[in-house]
Amino acid sequence: MEFPSVGAHCDSPSCQSLDFLPFQCTFCQKTFCSPHRLPADHACPNWSMESHANSVQVCPLCEQLLLTPKQHNPATILKEHIEAGCSSNLHNLPKVQSIAVLCALPKCNRRDRVVQTCPDCSQTFCLPHRQPSDHNCPKIEERKRVAETEVARRQGIKDTIARKLTGSTTGPTTAATTTGSTMTPEEKQAQTKAKAEAAKTAIAEAKAKIAARSTTTKSGATITATPSATIGTTATPAQPKVRKASRVVTIMKIKKTAVGEDKIPISSRVYVYIRSPVFPQLDDKSVYVDKTWTVGRSMDKIVEWLKIAVPKNEPFEAQKRFSIFHAKELDDTPTILSMQDRLQQITTVESGDVFFLAPADWAWSTQ
Repeated sequence: MEFPSVGAHCDSPSCQSLDFLPFQCTFCQKTFCSPHRLPADHACPNWSMESHANSVQVCPLCEQLLLTPKQHNPATILKEHIEAGCSSNLHNLPKVQSIAVLCALPKCNRRDRVVQTCPDCSQTFCLPHRQPSDHNCPKIEERKRVAETEVARRQGIKDTIARKLTGSTTGPTTAATTTGSTMTPEEKQAQTKAKAEAAKTAIAEAKAKIAARSTTTKSGATITATPSATIGTTATPAQPKVRKASRVVTIMKIKKTAVGEDKIPISSRVYVYIRSPVFPQLDDKSVYVDKTWTVGRSMDKIVEWLKIAVPKNEPFEAQKRFSIFHAKELDDTPTILSMQDRLQQITTVESGDVFFLAPADWAWSTQ
């Protein structure tokens, strides 16, 4: 894993394996692994047994390798090469291109197949010079300067804090000299005591500022509320805030004891109180239903969760069937909800409301 860029994948469609010492075909110029390095092994399109021979010959004059086609006379090939003055590339065997990479260090002329690219300067080096310190990477000095700047910044912050605690206005050099080894034990004790006193004073000042700020905020709130009381509408503007706060507390209380199905998403839950003039034992019960449900389904689920005994084998009477009456508060006049409507379509229904379970002909005045 230290050399992720070393090697190459075999270009054979049936192989494509990663080879760290690949071969390059001299005919098609593609890269192959050891088992597919020969032209016949990877079905080279630029080579065939009928057009190329598996043998070469050496020119006695220039000592170059000459490729001899199978259907040609080797002597004829050699004669044509010599008559051309051995200067042309006629019948020359293609040179094998080396995949070795030259080290980027100027003093190093080493070529290796296994190399490493420096992540800082993005240059490629041989293994002996792959480390930044080995090839004098220019980023080393930059990193040192950044580190020294950070150390100096932190030391400046420490010195500033020390000066504020001790209450002195001298620089860091003076403070360091004062706290040096030349101080006597009595002087050190006195300096420690002075620091402690300065810290106590700073804490007392901070507490005084916080107290003054909170007092100013309270007085500002009182002044704001005074004109409304003078106008004569004291209860009207203050009522929504109190009601909103009480609604939040009511919802929190409902959530502690509410029953329902765990599969209902939290974002879809509507928490309500249950009251019933027919079953007083259901008073102060709390449930949560899905706002995507209809009123009828919500009522069936509430009856199931609260284990309300429904009379059986009795003739159906629409006026005697249980319905849901909705009210925002216990003192409000409840209104009957239609069984076909979905809770999310009824804008007045929200968490903290009261559901009265009663027959459809129940009247609020008879409670």
